[in-house]
Amino acid sequence: MIRAGISSVAAFVGFVAVAGLIIISAMLTFTESGSSSKKRAALTCDVAGGAPDSPLTSVPNGWAPMVSAAAKDAGLPTSVAAAQLEQESNWNAEAVSSAGAQGLAQFMPATWEKFGNGGDPFSTEDAIAAYGRYMAALKEQVAPIAGGDPDRLVRLTLAAYNAGPGAVQEYDGIPPYAETQQYVDTILASAQGNFSMDCEAPTGQRQWDGDLGDGEWTTPLPGGVVTSGYGGRSVAGLPAWAQNHVGVDIASPGGGGGATVVAPTDLRITGFNNKDGCVIAKEDGDDPDFGFAFCHLRSYAAGKGDELDRGDVIGTEGARAGLGNIAPHLHFEIYRPSAPAVVYPYQGWNLNPATILKEKGAWPS
Repeated sequence: MIRAGISSVAAFVGFVAVAGLIIISAMLTFTESGSSSKKRAALTCDVAGGAPDSPLTSVPNGWAPMVSAAAKDAGLPTSVAAAQLEQESNWNAEAVSSAGAQGLAQFMPATWEKFGNGGDPFSTEDAIAAYGRYMAALKEQVAPIAGGDPDRLVRLTLAAYNAGPGAVQEYDGIPPYAETQQYVDTILASAQGNFSMDCEAPTGQRQWDGDLGDGEWTTPLPGGVVTSGYGGRSVAGLPAWAQNHVGVDIASPGGGGGATVVAPTDLRITGFNNKDGCVIAKEDGDDPDFGFAFCHLRSYAAGKGDELDRGDVIGTEGARAGLGNIAPHLHFEIYRPSAPAVVYPYQGWNLNPATILKEKGAWPS
Protein backbone atom coordinates (compact mmCIF):
# COMPACT_ATOMS: atom_id res chain seq x y z
CA MET A 1 0.00 0.00 0.00
CA ILE A 2 1.31 3.47 -0.80
CA ARG A 3 1.61 5.46 2.36
CA ALA A 4 0.35 8.79 3.55
CA GLY A 5 3.66 10.46 2.83
CA ILE A 6 7.29 9.78 2.06
CA SER A 7 8.24 9.91 5.75
CA SER A 8 5.58 7.35 6.67
CA VAL A 9 6.47 4.04 8.37
CA ALA A 10 3.27 2.16 7.61
CA ALA A 11 3.23 -1.61 7.25
CA PHE A 12 0.35 -3.79 8.67
CA VAL A 13 -3.39 -3.35 9.57
CA GLY A 14 -3.70 -2.82 13.28
CA PHE A 15 -0.83 -1.36 15.23
CA VAL A 16 2.37 -3.07 16.25
CA ALA A 17 5.18 -1.32 18.11
CA VAL A 18 8.54 -2.02 16.46
CA ALA A 19 11.69 -0.30 17.70
CA GLY A 20 9.69 2.66 18.95
CA LEU A 21 7.78 3.07 15.69
CA ILE A 22 4.12 2.38 15.05
CA ILE A 23 3.72 0.03 12.11
CA ILE A 24 0.34 0.19 10.37
CA SER A 25 -0.69 -2.59 8.05
CA ALA A 26 -2.92 -2.40 5.03
CA MET A 27 -4.25 -5.81 4.15
CA LEU A 28 -6.49 -5.29 1.15
CA THR A 29 -10.24 -5.72 1.34
CA PHE A 30 -11.51 -5.10 -2.15
CA THR A 31 -14.86 -3.42 -2.72
CA GLU A 32 -17.61 -5.33 -4.51
CA SER A 33 -18.28 -2.53 -6.99
CA GLY A 34 -16.97 -2.75 -10.52
CA SER A 35 -14.88 -5.50 -11.98
CA SER A 36 -12.78 -7.31 -9.41
CA SER A 37 -9.63 -8.96 -10.70
CA LYS A 38 -9.38 -12.63 -9.80
CA LYS A 39 -6.01 -14.04 -8.81
CA ARG A 40 -4.40 -15.57 -11.87
CA ALA A 41 -2.69 -18.90 -11.76
CA ALA A 42 0.91 -17.94 -11.05
CA LEU A 43 3.57 -18.75 -13.57
CA THR A 44 6.53 -20.34 -11.87
CA CYS A 45 10.13 -20.99 -12.78
CA ASP A 46 10.05 -24.75 -12.43
CA VAL A 47 11.06 -27.70 -14.55
CA ALA A 48 7.54 -28.12 -15.86
CA GLY A 49 6.35 -24.59 -16.44
CA GLY A 50 9.18 -22.34 -17.50
CA ALA A 51 8.80 -18.57 -17.63
CA PRO A 52 7.02 -15.94 -19.70
CA ASP A 53 8.51 -15.33 -23.14
CA SER A 54 8.55 -11.60 -22.42
CA PRO A 55 9.08 -9.78 -19.13
CA LEU A 56 5.55 -8.38 -19.02
CA THR A 57 3.55 -11.13 -20.71
CA SER A 58 1.72 -11.70 -17.43
CA VAL A 59 0.49 -8.10 -17.04
CA PRO A 60 -3.27 -8.12 -17.82
CA ASN A 61 -5.56 -5.84 -19.80
CA GLY A 62 -2.91 -4.41 -22.12
CA TRP A 63 -1.34 -2.44 -19.27
CA ALA A 64 2.22 -3.67 -19.94
CA PRO A 65 3.39 -0.50 -21.79
CA MET A 66 2.25 1.67 -18.87
CA VAL A 67 4.01 -0.58 -16.36
CA SER A 68 7.17 -0.50 -18.46
CA ALA A 69 7.08 3.30 -18.64
CA ALA A 70 6.53 3.61 -14.89
CA ALA A 71 9.39 1.22 -14.19
CA LYS A 72 11.65 3.35 -16.38
CA ASP A 73 10.61 6.47 -14.46
CA ALA A 74 11.26 4.72 -11.16
CA GLY A 75 14.55 3.22 -12.26
CA LEU A 76 13.33 -0.28 -11.37
CA PRO A 77 13.32 -3.50 -13.40
CA THR A 78 10.01 -3.88 -15.23
CA SER A 79 9.48 -7.27 -13.63
CA VAL A 80 9.84 -5.77 -10.13
CA ALA A 81 7.35 -2.98 -10.90
CA ALA A 82 4.84 -5.50 -12.25
CA ALA A 83 5.26 -7.78 -9.25
CA GLN A 84 4.80 -4.92 -6.82
CA LEU A 85 1.65 -3.62 -8.50
CA GLU A 86 0.18 -7.11 -8.53
CA GLN A 87 1.05 -7.55 -4.85
CA GLU A 88 -0.65 -4.28 -3.93
CA SER A 89 -3.99 -4.61 -5.74
CA ASN A 90 -4.01 -7.86 -7.72
CA TRP A 91 -4.54 -5.65 -10.79
CA ASN A 92 -7.88 -4.40 -9.46
CA ALA A 93 -8.16 -0.74 -10.54
CA GLU A 94 -11.08 -0.21 -8.11
CA ALA A 95 -9.43 -1.75 -5.06
CA VAL A 96 -9.95 0.02 -1.73
CA SER A 97 -8.13 -1.15 1.39
CA SER A 98 -9.42 -1.07 4.95
CA ALA A 99 -6.90 1.73 5.63
CA GLY A 100 -8.29 3.85 2.77
CA ALA A 101 -5.71 3.16 0.07
CA GLN A 102 -7.17 3.49 -3.40
CA GLY A 103 -6.81 2.06 -6.86
CA LEU A 104 -4.42 -0.17 -8.72
CA ALA A 105 -1.35 1.33 -7.03
CA GLN A 106 -3.02 1.69 -3.61
CA PHE A 107 -2.32 5.35 -2.89
CA MET A 108 -3.36 6.92 0.38
CA PRO A 109 -5.13 10.27 -0.31
CA ALA A 110 -2.33 12.43 1.15
CA THR A 111 0.31 10.68 -0.93
CA TRP A 112 -1.87 10.94 -4.02
CA GLU A 113 -2.07 14.70 -3.52
CA LYS A 114 1.71 14.85 -3.78
CA PHE A 115 2.32 12.38 -6.61
CA GLY A 116 -0.99 12.10 -8.48
CA ASN A 117 -0.51 15.27 -10.55
CA GLY A 118 -4.21 16.07 -10.28
CA GLY A 119 -5.31 12.75 -11.74
CA ASP A 120 -7.69 10.05 -10.50
CA PRO A 121 -6.28 7.27 -8.27
CA PHE A 122 -8.87 4.89 -9.76
CA SER A 123 -7.63 5.62 -13.29
CA THR A 124 -5.18 2.89 -14.26
CA GLU A 125 -3.16 5.24 -16.44
CA ASP A 126 -2.90 7.91 -13.72
CA ALA A 127 -2.19 5.42 -10.94
CA ILE A 128 0.60 3.53 -12.70
CA ALA A 129 2.31 6.75 -13.75
CA ALA A 130 2.10 8.10 -10.19
CA TYR A 131 3.53 4.85 -8.89
CA GLY A 132 6.61 5.42 -11.05
CA ARG A 133 7.07 8.93 -9.70
CA TYR A 134 6.63 7.81 -6.11
CA MET A 135 9.10 4.94 -6.36
CA ALA A 136 11.63 7.27 -8.01
CA ALA A 137 11.34 9.61 -5.01
CA LEU A 138 11.86 6.76 -2.56
CA LYS A 139 14.81 5.46 -4.54
CA GLU A 140 16.47 8.86 -4.48
CA GLN A 141 16.15 9.04 -0.70
CA VAL A 142 17.76 5.66 -0.02
CA ALA A 143 20.39 5.77 -2.79
CA PRO A 144 23.20 7.03 -0.49
CA ILE A 145 22.74 3.95 1.71
CA ALA A 146 23.07 1.54 -1.23
CA GLY A 147 26.69 2.54 -1.80
CA GLY A 148 26.47 2.13 -5.57
CA ASP A 149 25.23 -1.47 -5.37
CA PRO A 150 22.28 -1.69 -7.83
CA ASP A 151 20.87 -4.87 -6.25
CA ARG A 152 20.91 -3.32 -2.79
CA LEU A 153 19.32 -0.13 -4.13
CA VAL A 154 16.30 -2.03 -5.49
CA ARG A 155 15.87 -3.89 -2.20
CA LEU A 156 16.16 -0.69 -0.16
CA THR A 157 13.63 1.08 -2.38
CA LEU A 158 11.10 -1.72 -1.83
CA ALA A 159 11.83 -1.63 1.89
CA ALA A 160 11.30 2.15 1.92
CA TYR A 161 7.94 1.69 0.26
CA ASN A 162 6.86 -0.79 2.93
CA ALA A 163 8.42 0.63 6.11
CA GLY A 164 9.18 4.20 5.06
CA PRO A 165 12.50 5.74 3.98
CA GLY A 166 13.04 7.01 7.53
CA ALA A 167 13.23 3.44 8.82
CA VAL A 168 15.68 2.47 6.07
CA GLN A 169 17.85 5.46 6.95
CA GLU A 170 17.62 4.72 10.67
CA TYR A 171 18.85 1.15 10.25
CA ASP A 172 21.20 1.93 7.36
CA GLY A 173 19.56 -0.88 5.41
CA ILE A 174 16.43 -3.00 5.34
CA PRO A 175 14.79 -2.57 8.75
CA PRO A 176 14.65 -5.63 11.02
CA TYR A 177 10.90 -5.95 10.61
CA ALA A 178 9.78 -9.41 9.59
CA GLU A 179 6.95 -7.97 7.51
CA THR A 180 9.25 -5.64 5.57
CA GLN A 181 11.82 -8.35 4.93
CA GLN A 182 9.10 -10.71 3.75
CA TYR A 183 7.62 -7.98 1.53
CA VAL A 184 10.93 -7.40 -0.24
CA ASP A 185 11.56 -11.13 -0.71
CA THR A 186 7.99 -11.74 -1.95
CA ILE A 187 8.17 -8.98 -4.57
CA LEU A 188 11.54 -10.11 -5.90
CA ALA A 189 10.57 -13.78 -6.00
CA SER A 190 7.38 -12.91 -7.88
CA ALA A 191 9.33 -10.68 -10.26
CA GLN A 192 11.58 -13.59 -11.18
CA GLY A 193 8.93 -16.30 -11.18
CA ASN A 194 5.99 -14.49 -12.73
CA PHE A 195 7.25 -11.56 -14.81
CA SER A 196 10.84 -12.19 -15.88
CA MET A 197 12.03 -13.46 -19.24
CA ASP A 198 13.43 -16.98 -19.05
CA CYS A 199 13.25 -16.89 -15.24
CA GLU A 200 16.11 -14.40 -15.12
CA ALA A 201 16.67 -12.91 -11.67
CA PRO A 202 16.00 -9.15 -11.78
CA THR A 203 18.26 -6.54 -10.24
CA GLY A 204 17.62 -6.83 -6.52
CA GLN A 205 17.36 -10.61 -6.69
CA ARG A 206 20.66 -11.46 -8.32
CA GLN A 207 22.86 -13.61 -6.11
CA TRP A 208 26.01 -13.30 -8.17
CA ASP A 209 27.06 -10.55 -10.54
CA GLY A 210 28.09 -12.57 -13.55
CA ASP A 211 27.13 -15.12 -16.19
CA LEU A 212 25.60 -18.30 -14.79
CA GLY A 213 27.19 -20.36 -17.54
CA ASP A 214 25.82 -22.15 -20.60
CA GLY A 215 23.20 -24.86 -20.50
CA GLU A 216 20.34 -25.77 -18.20
CA TRP A 217 20.60 -27.63 -14.92
CA THR A 218 18.45 -30.40 -13.47
CA THR A 219 16.77 -30.56 -10.07
CA PRO A 220 19.14 -32.09 -7.48
CA LEU A 221 16.37 -34.25 -5.99
CA PRO A 222 14.11 -35.27 -8.90
CA GLY A 223 10.48 -35.48 -7.85
CA GLY A 224 11.17 -33.63 -4.62
CA VAL A 225 9.36 -30.64 -3.14
CA VAL A 226 10.80 -27.65 -1.32
CA THR A 227 10.22 -27.91 2.43
CA SER A 228 12.33 -25.02 3.74
CA GLY A 229 13.66 -21.94 2.00
CA TYR A 230 16.77 -19.82 2.33
CA GLY A 231 17.11 -17.30 5.15
CA GLY A 232 15.58 -16.76 8.56
CA ARG A 233 13.14 -19.30 9.97
CA SER A 234 11.77 -20.50 13.29
CA VAL A 235 11.96 -24.26 13.76
CA ALA A 236 11.36 -25.74 17.20
CA GLY A 237 14.31 -27.65 18.60
CA LEU A 238 17.00 -26.11 16.39
CA PRO A 239 19.79 -23.97 17.86
CA ALA A 240 19.86 -20.26 17.08
CA TRP A 241 22.64 -20.56 14.49
CA ALA A 242 20.59 -23.07 12.47
CA GLN A 243 17.58 -20.73 12.29
CA ASN A 244 19.47 -18.73 9.65
CA HIS A 245 19.02 -21.30 6.93
CA VAL A 246 21.88 -21.07 4.42
CA GLY A 247 20.44 -23.45 1.83
CA VAL A 248 17.15 -24.90 0.65
CA ASP A 249 15.62 -28.18 1.81
CA ILE A 250 14.09 -30.51 -0.78
CA ALA A 251 12.31 -33.71 0.27
CA SER A 252 10.73 -36.60 -1.56
CA PRO A 253 6.94 -36.78 -1.02
CA GLY A 254 5.86 -39.03 1.81
CA GLY A 255 8.81 -38.25 4.06
CA GLY A 256 10.41 -41.67 3.85
CA GLY A 257 13.69 -40.54 2.35
CA GLY A 258 15.94 -42.66 0.18
CA ALA A 259 15.31 -40.80 -3.07
CA THR A 260 18.18 -40.34 -5.51
CA VAL A 261 20.24 -37.14 -5.31
CA VAL A 262 21.85 -36.14 -8.60
CA ALA A 263 24.30 -33.58 -9.92
CA PRO A 264 22.35 -30.51 -11.12
CA THR A 265 25.17 -29.70 -13.54
CA ASP A 266 28.60 -31.06 -14.46
CA LEU A 267 30.73 -31.05 -11.32
CA ARG A 268 33.68 -32.61 -9.54
CA ILE A 269 33.62 -34.02 -6.01
CA THR A 270 36.07 -32.13 -3.79
CA GLY A 271 35.36 -33.54 -0.32
CA PHE A 272 32.92 -34.69 2.35
CA ASN A 273 31.47 -33.64 5.69
CA ASN A 274 30.51 -37.00 7.13
CA LYS A 275 29.03 -35.64 10.36
CA ASP A 276 26.20 -34.03 8.38
CA GLY A 277 26.21 -36.43 5.45
CA CYS A 278 27.49 -33.79 3.00
CA VAL A 279 29.06 -34.31 -0.40
CA ILE A 280 31.03 -31.17 -1.34
CA ALA A 281 31.60 -30.30 -5.00
CA LYS A 282 32.65 -27.65 -7.47
CA GLU A 283 31.06 -26.87 -10.84
CA ASP A 284 32.99 -28.40 -13.71
CA GLY A 285 33.34 -27.24 -17.30
CA ASP A 286 31.53 -23.93 -17.81
CA ASP A 287 32.30 -21.02 -15.56
CA PRO A 288 31.49 -19.65 -12.99
CA ASP A 289 32.69 -22.61 -10.91
CA PHE A 290 30.05 -22.45 -8.17
CA GLY A 291 30.55 -24.64 -5.13
CA PHE A 292 27.88 -27.08 -3.87
CA ALA A 293 26.98 -29.03 -0.76
CA PHE A 294 24.53 -31.95 -0.81
CA CYS A 295 23.80 -32.67 2.86
CA HIS A 296 22.02 -35.16 5.14
CA LEU A 297 22.61 -37.96 2.64
CA ARG A 298 22.03 -41.55 3.74
CA SER A 299 24.75 -42.86 1.46
CA TYR A 300 27.25 -41.63 -1.12
CA ALA A 301 27.60 -42.88 -4.69
CA ALA A 302 30.64 -40.82 -5.66
CA GLY A 303 34.20 -40.47 -4.39
CA LYS A 304 36.60 -37.58 -4.03
CA GLY A 305 37.95 -36.49 -7.39
CA ASP A 306 35.08 -38.00 -9.39
CA GLU A 307 33.86 -35.90 -12.30
CA LEU A 308 30.09 -36.17 -12.72
CA ASP A 309 27.88 -35.18 -15.61
CA ARG A 310 24.55 -33.49 -15.09
CA GLY A 311 22.11 -36.08 -13.74
CA ASP A 312 24.76 -38.51 -12.44
CA VAL A 313 23.98 -39.98 -9.02
CA ILE A 314 25.60 -38.37 -5.98
CA GLY A 315 23.87 -40.37 -3.25
CA THR A 316 20.56 -41.01 -1.53
CA GLU A 317 18.40 -38.63 0.47
CA GLY A 318 18.61 -39.21 4.20
CA ALA A 319 18.54 -37.76 7.71
CA ARG A 320 22.21 -37.77 8.70
CA ALA A 321 22.95 -34.61 10.70
CA GLY A 322 24.87 -33.49 13.75
CA LEU A 323 21.70 -31.85 15.05
CA GLY A 324 20.06 -35.12 16.10
CA ASN A 325 16.87 -36.57 14.66
CA ILE A 326 15.60 -34.79 11.55
CA ALA A 327 13.13 -35.70 8.83
CA PRO A 328 14.78 -37.13 5.69
CA HIS A 329 15.53 -34.49 3.09
CA LEU A 330 18.28 -33.00 0.93
CA HIS A 331 19.82 -29.82 2.31
CA PHE A 332 21.31 -28.14 -0.76
CA GLU A 333 23.72 -25.21 -0.75
CA ILE A 334 25.45 -23.16 -3.45
CA TYR A 335 28.69 -21.26 -2.80
CA ARG A 336 30.29 -18.29 -4.52
CA PRO A 337 32.74 -19.12 -7.33
CA SER A 338 35.56 -17.66 -5.22
CA ALA A 339 34.93 -20.19 -2.44
CA PRO A 340 37.64 -22.78 -1.66
CA ALA A 341 37.38 -26.25 -3.15
CA VAL A 342 36.03 -27.64 0.12
CA VAL A 343 33.51 -25.49 1.98
CA TYR A 344 31.29 -26.61 4.82
CA PRO A 345 27.88 -25.13 5.61
CA TYR A 346 27.77 -21.84 7.51
CA GLN A 347 31.25 -20.67 6.49
CA GLY A 348 29.96 -17.50 4.83
CA TRP A 349 30.28 -18.36 1.14
CA ASN A 350 26.57 -19.04 0.62
CA LEU A 351 24.30 -17.84 -2.17
CA ASN A 352 20.53 -18.36 -2.27
CA PRO A 353 20.10 -21.56 -4.33
CA ALA A 354 16.49 -20.75 -5.23
CA THR A 355 17.37 -17.75 -7.38
CA ILE A 356 20.01 -19.67 -9.32
CA LEU A 357 18.01 -22.90 -9.67
CA LYS A 358 15.04 -20.96 -11.05
CA GLU A 359 17.14 -19.18 -13.64
CA LYS A 360 18.80 -22.45 -14.64
CA GLY A 361 15.43 -24.23 -15.05
CA ALA A 362 16.02 -26.59 -12.14
CA TRP A 363 13.64 -25.36 -9.42
CA PRO A 364 11.52 -28.27 -8.09
CA SER A 365 7.95 -28.31 -9.40
